[in-house]
Amino acid sequence: MYNKIQSFRPKINLCSTISNLKTGLSKSETVKLRSAAFLAVTVTLASLLGALYTVSSNLLLSNVKVAEEHSARQSVNEAVQQYAKSGTDIYYTNLVWSKWDETHNFIEQPNKDYIANNFNPQILSSWKLNLIALVHKSGRVVFAQAGGEHNKKFISIPQSLKQHIHTNDLLLQQPNSNQEVTGFLLLPEGLMLIASLPIVHDDGQGPSCGAFIIGRYVKTTQIAKSLADTTEGLPSVYAANSKTIPPDFQAARSSLSEQQPIVVRSLNQQKIAAYTWLKDIYGKPILLLRVEKERQFYQQGKNNLHYLRVALLFLAIGFGSITLLLLDRLIIFQYKRQESEARYRIVVGQASESIFLVDAQTKHFIEANQAFIQLIGYSCTELLNLTLNDVVALENSQNLEQMFAQADRLHGFHQYRRKDGNLVDVEVSINIIFYAGRKVVCHVVRDITERKQAEMALLESERRLAWQASHDALTGLVNRRQFDRYLEQALNNAKLSDTSYCLCYLDLDQFKVVNDTCGHIAGDELLRQVTALLQAQVRSVDILARLGGDEFGLLLHDCNLEQAASVANALRESIEAFRFIWEDKTFRIGVSIGLVGMENDDRSLSKILSAADVACYAAKNQGRNRVHIYQTSDRNLAQQQGDMQWIARIDRALEENRFCLYYQSIVPTSPHAPGGEHYEVLLRLRDEQGELVPPMAFIPAAERYNLMHVIDRWVIRTLFATQAPHYRQSWQRSTLERYECLYTINLSGASINDDSFIEFLHQQILMHQIPPQVLCFEITETVAITNLTKAINFMQQFKRLGCSFALDDFGSGMSSFGYLKNLPVDYLKIDGNFVKDILTDATDLAMTEAINTVGHVMGIKTIAEFVENEAILDKLRALGVDYAQGYGIAKPMPLPTAQLCSDYIIPDASDLEAATYHLSLEEIFASNNLP
Repeated sequence: MYNKIQSFRPKINLCSTISNLKTGLSKSETVKLRSAAFLAVTVTLASLLGALYTVSSNLLLSNVKVAEEHSARQSVNEAVQQYAKSGTDIYYTNLVWSKWDETHNFIEQPNKDYIANNFNPQILSSWKLNLIALVHKSGRVVFAQAGGEHNKKFISIPQSLKQHIHTNDLLLQQPNSNQEVTGFLLLPEGLMLIASLPIVHDDGQGPSCGAFIIGRYVKTTQIAKSLADTTEGLPSVYAANSKTIPPDFQAARSSLSEQQPIVVRSLNQQKIAAYTWLKDIYGKPILLLRVEKERQFYQQGKNNLHYLRVALLFLAIGFGSITLLLLDRLIIFQYKRQESEARYRIVVGQASESIFLVDAQTKHFIEANQAFIQLIGYSCTELLNLTLNDVVALENSQNLEQMFAQADRLHGFHQYRRKDGNLVDVEVSINIIFYAGRKVVCHVVRDITERKQAEMALLESERRLAWQASHDALTGLVNRRQFDRYLEQALNNAKLSDTSYCLCYLDLDQFKVVNDTCGHIAGDELLRQVTALLQAQVRSVDILARLGGDEFGLLLHDCNLEQAASVANALRESIEAFRFIWEDKTFRIGVSIGLVGMENDDRSLSKILSAADVACYAAKNQGRNRVHIYQTSDRNLAQQQGDMQWIARIDRALEENRFCLYYQSIVPTSPHAPGGEHYEVLLRLRDEQGELVPPMAFIPAAERYNLMHVIDRWVIRTLFATQAPHYRQSWQRSTLERYECLYTINLSGASINDDSFIEFLHQQILMHQIPPQVLCFEITETVAITNLTKAINFMQQFKRLGCSFALDDFGSGMSSFGYLKNLPVDYLKIDGNFVKDILTDATDLAMTEAINTVGHVMGIKTIAEFVENEAILDKLRALGVDYAQGYGIAKPMPLPTAQLCSDYIIPDASDLEAATYHLSLEEIFASNNLP
């Protein structure tokens, strides 16, 4: 390029353009070449796009088919899984009789009284049963009776059903396997849901003496309706022996096999269906299931094909136009070689790079292309009146002279000053040539402004990343890692000099209430506002950091303990006076501050942080919203260290099984209330010397160091393992006579927050066959409010099983009534601090009466704690409180390791209609949370 520039003639200026270029090509030749090019491009482009559309559409439709079939199969599998759970309700119904000493005795020694009291037509009707059979382990049928589909008449067992009750049949394998069998049988009389359980004693121990078989007729429409609740799609069910199976079912049935257990068929352009067999207890097909779904993938595929056609059309138009344009340019170019010099000047004039010539002596511009004109902002005429000194942004003209004198060829980076005064970053290549008999300098310039901006953006990004690594993104404060570095430096300075430092550990009070009530967005905004409040009151030499959550750290430079205490109290007062407003709510918060001095300190970083944490914890323990200065003789520190010692003692107690269970009775205040058994399960610990330790001695330590969920699980396992037979008998009694039984278990906030605890509790209830209706879980008001969302979810899941919930220490919180309407509780335990002084304190009396009134209005029963004498009980009875608990009622007693109800009496058959300990088929399908 530079050699050609030497041949430029002065009479031709690069600033001008050639607008009317003659090519020498005739009109007829141009038309012929353009027609041939158009035909070739059209044919080629049509072939390529046609092939592309064919391949794409086939691939798309193939993927749509695969997706549709996968979705349909998944829905069928969901229905099959739900079908497998269908026998749960009849299993629990069977469990009432199969695990019963009287049934066991009847199999060995049959008697008429047992049959008359348990299996008359009224009982069959009450339990919605169509079959009862008691079979000895030898295969002898001791008692068998069957009923019609609607229990209107009871007859002997039909032959079609009797053939399933023999020694070698699956229903009579329990005496050997001791396992239950539940599922469906397809009989000529109809579809039967059947359950066969081994007959054992009440405690479930010992060998089985036979099988207890019960059955209930179920319609295919009921099964389809139940499957619809948990299946994505519309299920339909037909029995294998049905005479009215639709054609599509018949076609699918002929295609189903062991190798092809699921068949997918397209019903039409809107519907697709998947078919499979539902099997009986023997694994034989008895029901033909179809799940019908909308063909969403197919419709989407058709839309995508439409979009593809439109896209290919636009692509063809665009690509064809560009191709034809390029060919047209090529044709014209072939006939312009005779104008090489003019063409060369046009190329230079239209180049994206800026090119210009400057006189080597005077530095005046000689020529410049259009790119440089646009870059510099001057017109061509204006530029020819300027020198290079007017454009190059150098500090002085000597630098420009040195640049020219260095070499014949030079490459470098400079800044040019535009006409509007703005600077442009450029990369310049300089070549000294001879032009029209004189020495000139040719400049080839590339605009690198965007590259410079990208480099600056990269540097800014690196600085930002470095900042983010050491700062908290939410508040902009130093983060925990960087704060530790500053703290380490302060410790070293304190050891090597007389400089004093102080560390403040700040923990916001009531932050979780804001976070749980208004959400994390509100919590984040609160942290930002608190950060701004703190920053406004600390010096620039001090280091303020966010250590995590709602915890902050403050390192005070050159500050003794007395001055630091003054600063900490000022911060506390400002936060106490602060009001956080979110939407229509206003919140007051506080801060607990732990303060540690660092003067000539030999302690390590971890010990300093631990001391600050201990001091902050002591401030919270003393009532929150205060400053606590760390002292080695601090009682709170001793308490903290004592808590840490308790951790090892609790672990040893769990390993050595030294925890023990107590109970305290809860009695109704009304003399007309039905009899029964209602108590709260309490926890005690025996120390290494065998002495009892009250719970408040070790529970605070367990809560602080996250051991309460382990203790809660120990209580559940131990209680269910030892009391299961008694709880089942109590429940049977409550269903047969006017008898109340309820057993209250305390749960900690750690268990409520533990997502795996729900599964654990489900497993324990099922493992020990505990009737959920006898269980009442007690949660403190503070735990419920602090963990509101999880508490509500936990309650709702177990209330669906039949469990009850009590809210303990009600009235101790500041927003008790406001939160109560959101909690699905059955009992309110009025805080004992109100109850114990209701005879002498009018305020406590009013609070107790208010809580009782609100509870009753909401349909919640009330329980008064700390009932110490008969006078308090009389007052509570006058107020209408439902239940009472306290030393004036009954003291805590050790819970026996095995409780049996010796006075249990089987009532008349007419009372059996009250027995409800089973889950209906509809309830099982409606609840996905059953264990």
